[in-house]
Amino acid sequence: MKVYQLLQSFTFDELIPEISKMFPNSRLHTDVFESAFNMLCAMKPVMSKKAVRYQLMDDPDSNDVYAGADDSCFNTTWEVCLGKDIKKEKGVDLNETELAANILLNILLIGKHPKSFDSIFAKLYK
Repeated sequence: MKVYQLLQSFTFDELIPEISKMFPNSRLHTDVFESAFNMLCAMKPVMSKKAVRYQLMDDPDSNDVYAGADDSCFNTTWEVCLGKDIKKEKGVDLNETELAANILLNILLIGKHPKSFDSIFAKLYK
């Protein structure tokens, strides 16, 4: 499945409870997350041969293991992120809602957003 297909299979209201679990204080910026979600769902994806690969990762601070994708998967334009495949390696136990919420957060916080999103994005830092 491609990132854009996963995101388009949800409404924002379905994702916000999961986003709230992953990103403390997200309720302060619901408008930013919703604007990003709407913009991403309306964008035309650029197909990519690369994937957003979810794997088990070690947390060096706590020695815990968690499921996640490397930040480098999202360090590109939003359009390219949308065109990537989603892969889950063995042992990753994330459902589609958790994947979609995590992808939305990572694209917003790491990806290169369009210039037209600059003023909305700036609200995250106020």
